[in-house]
Amino acid sequence: MTQAINPLPYQVLRRYLRPLSIKLRINDGLVLASRTLWLALTVGALVAAAGWITPIPHLIWWSLTPLVIWLVGIIGFVLLKPLPPRRAAQRIDLLLNLRERLSTAIELHETGADTPLAPYQQADASALVRQLHPRQIRLTIPRRPLLWALLPALAMVALLTLPNPMDRVLAERAAVAEMIEEVNQQLAALEEELANREDLTPAQREELQRILRQLQEELARNPGDRQEALADIAQAEMRLRQQLDPQTDLRQAALEQLARRLEQLSNNQTTPRPTLDQLRQQLENLADSLNQMSAAEREALAQELAQQAAQLAAADPATAQALQDAAQALERGDTQAAAQALQQASQQVANAQNAAADQRAVQQTLANTQAARQQIAQAGQQGQSQQAQQGEGQQAQAGQNQQGQGQNQQGQAQGQPGQGQQGQPGQGQQGQPGQGGGSTADNLGQQQSNVPGNVDPNRPASQQGQGSNGDLVYQPFRPSGQTGDPDFIPGQQGSGGSSDIRPGQGQQSGLNNPSVVPYEQIFPEYQRTATEALERGSVPIYLQDLVREYFSRLEP
Repeated sequence: MTQAINPLPYQVLRRYLRPLSIKLRINDGLVLASRTLWLALTVGALVAAAGWITPIPHLIWWSLTPLVIWLVGIIGFVLLKPLPPRRAAQRIDLLLNLRERLSTAIELHETGADTPLAPYQQADASALVRQLHPRQIRLTIPRRPLLWALLPALAMVALLTLPNPMDRVLAERAAVAEMIEEVNQQLAALEEELANREDLTPAQREELQRILRQLQEELARNPGDRQEALADIAQAEMRLRQQLDPQTDLRQAALEQLARRLEQLSNNQTTPRPTLDQLRQQLENLADSLNQMSAAEREALAQELAQQAAQLAAADPATAQALQDAAQALERGDTQAAAQALQQASQQVANAQNAAADQRAVQQTLANTQAARQQIAQAGQQGQSQQAQQGEGQQAQAGQNQQGQGQNQQGQAQGQPGQGQQGQPGQGQQGQPGQGGGSTADNLGQQQSNVPGNVDPNRPASQQGQGSNGDLVYQPFRPSGQTGDPDFIPGQQGSGGSSDIRPGQGQQSGLNNPSVVPYEQIFPEYQRTATEALERGSVPIYLQDLVREYFSRLEP
């Protein structure tokens, strides 16, 4: 009898019990999900709220991360939570009201009970389980916990959909990161350009390349922090400024002055800004031509060289000493020593030329880093500046319209008879001959617009008296907001409408003015002030060449 039943019914029971256990696992997962959904949504809402306080890139994905983790946990719970066959059978018996028939059969098998009824009970359980289907187990989802999850869900949706002020910060960081990448490419191109320059000394080239490489490495690690990038560039600029020699610009300006003077002595056509290479060639030509000069010419040249050496002593002592040696040799009549001194001066000019090339490379690198700093500082702010400019433009246009309307009304008031028009005799109006003096600066724009020759046929007749921006020649500054003429000089009006001017009581423009200084006297002072500003670094590097060329052209 026992061999006829054998353990086959238990295997059938386990096989048909497996899909029912899966349905139980799914039901358990849904119950757990409904009870813990509020927790995942709350964490997501907190992350979204944090994105309103501090900029968080990809905020929506970070806010959904707790939900993803929650979902993975629920799936892992369904797949990995152990559910023994006895426990599954007990729950199925309870749900389907099977009076513990399945759980009893499994318990008898697991305990190894050797009773006459055990095989029959297992056969009954296996026959029963064949009739069961997973759809008979209903899924139960608690609804009350889902209502608890509604509030954090709405909060998270609102935080992710409403305009976030941190989005502008993130956009600026993205623009800064993009600009940093572009700046790194520019710095790499500059480093390659320095590597290909042959006029630089190896030590200067290596130092500039080291500074640029270090700056590129620091910027490459920057995720888009504007302040950090500006600080890194400021450090690089400080290291570059340490490579600058303020004496180089002064020495170059003095040598250029010497070159212009030598051009004048040689009766050659002067150039606005001769190069140091031209000066070196002039000194060599001068050394070769000493033997062809007369005694008087050598004496004049000695005096000129001594004078130029004195002027050059502060800027370039080495070249000045060589010129002084040449002058003394010429005074002694030793042309060979004078030629050697001039050759030495030419060599000093060549050294100054190399130093100037190094300084130009440093200045170029510094100018590029300053431009990079400006680009990074302005990255992401162009849209705001454009909006601000549009707003200012609209305000300025409104102010111009109001000003034009005021001028039109004033012109109409002046054109009415008996209201004190300009040009009427005996009324003491400004700017009219014989009307008691005074300033006409306030009425320059109005007078120009009222001239018949200035009538614009393309403008309507109602706008002919309003003038335009180009008509306003002068607009006085009145900090107190008062109207009228602040500078009215009264005179004694005669019977014929003319003003009496008495000597010693006033002075009109165009007369002899003792405060005017001749141009030749004031130019050296201005040039010295500009040179001092160049030495102190007060003038931006990219404008220093323009300043030097400007004063070179203004030289008397």
